[in-house]
Amino acid sequence: MTVIPRCTMSLFRTSFIRALPVLLAAGLSALPADATAPPADGGPGATQSVDVLVAEALERSPALAAARAEVSAARERVAPAGALPDPMLSLSYENDGPAFSLGQEPMTRLSLMAEQPIPWPGKLGAREKLAAADADVVEARLARIRLSVEAAVRRAAARLLEARELRDVTRAQGETWERTEAVARNRYAAGMGTQQDVLRAQAERTRLLQQAQRDETAERIALAELRRLLLRGPDESVTLSGRLADTVPVAPEAAAERARAEEESPELALARRAAARETLAIDLARRDGSPDLVASAGYMNRGSLPLMWAVGLGVSVPLFSSRKQEPRVREAEARLASVKAAESDLRARLLGRTEERLALLAQLAEEARLDRESLLVQDRLAVESALASYGTGSVPFVTVLEAIGTEFSDRRAALARLAGFLAAQADLLDLSLEGAAAMTPSAAPAPAATSAGGSM
Repeated sequence: MTVIPRCTMSLFRTSFIRALPVLLAAGLSALPADATAPPADGGPGATQSVDVLVAEALERSPALAAARAEVSAARERVAPAGALPDPMLSLSYENDGPAFSLGQEPMTRLSLMAEQPIPWPGKLGAREKLAAADADVVEARLARIRLSVEAAVRRAAARLLEARELRDVTRAQGETWERTEAVARNRYAAGMGTQQDVLRAQAERTRLLQQAQRDETAERIALAELRRLLLRGPDESVTLSGRLADTVPVAPEAAAERARAEEESPELALARRAAARETLAIDLARRDGSPDLVASAGYMNRGSLPLMWAVGLGVSVPLFSSRKQEPRVREAEARLASVKAAESDLRARLLGRTEERLALLAQLAEEARLDRESLLVQDRLAVESALASYGTGSVPFVTVLEAIGTEFSDRRAALARLAGFLAAQADLLDLSLEGAAAMTPSAAPAPAATSAGGSM
């Protein structure tokens, strides 16, 4: 077995420690210097706002196009519903005797008859109103699709901004660990520190390369979602302006949001239109119990004999209304009761979801204020103090690890809160009856001691 001299191992270890920072610097240099300038998609000239992307998504949405076509189809059914039934024409020949006798026998005649069914007054108008109400019900679904598309774009944009700015945080964390490694190296060279401190600082910088990959993946996923909503291909760029760090969250006014929810909720609007539709259906079912009329006229040619003509007016007799019209009235009344009960349930659920979102927005706004005004400032001071104290030997290296890990975990959590606030705003705008998609307290980032760059 070959034995490597101790002096050779020591020389190799020293050379490796000196060379590793160069390799790490090369890896960390790939991180962007500014989160607002994405490397491949956004470009440094990104100027499109979220509102512009929302407008584009609404214009291109296939779901909206399909719904508009369905509304157009429903509108085309309104006019036919109020039109009279088609008249009927009939041509007949009646012959008196075995041989052809038109013009010879008085009972032989060639007749042309016309009949026009005439619904009882008010029926056609009721049918037309019911068809228009059906179209209104279909049209009410457009608002849900619009709100869902807009909210989805705003959530994806928030995730994209978060991912880009997290890459900036990772780059800043790498610079802090670079400073820390320099301090540890100087202490080690002076015989005041240990080689373990230098290696641990280098390991933390290496870990940041993994975090950078996670940040890049999150950005690519958010871009893919935006491209899907905008109907753009995988090679088309998506530019987005703005920074999460510049966002100052303010909780919305609760009373105004409650009123807006009741006024603009697509589900409540749909329930109200459905109730109006069933009211008209009850009216039509009752009118269908009235008899319909049939007007007729006829012309009879008798050849050389004097012509004949006839007019008539018939009426249908609703003998079976107890089995036909009355069950339809009861059916429409039951549907109306169902729709009204569903509307009450929808209103309660909507107000409950609105209260949840308002509470979450208030919580995130207050947490963001504490981040901005206190926590992040205190974290930065703690890191500077720990580095200075470690440089003089007043504290161990683990104090520096904890301070750096805490600061950058808090910075990542602060960005997550800002993105969560924008997502919660999108949920509030969406007026969906589903649960909140934004970050809740239980989904908050992990403590600093277990986060990347600060593990013990």
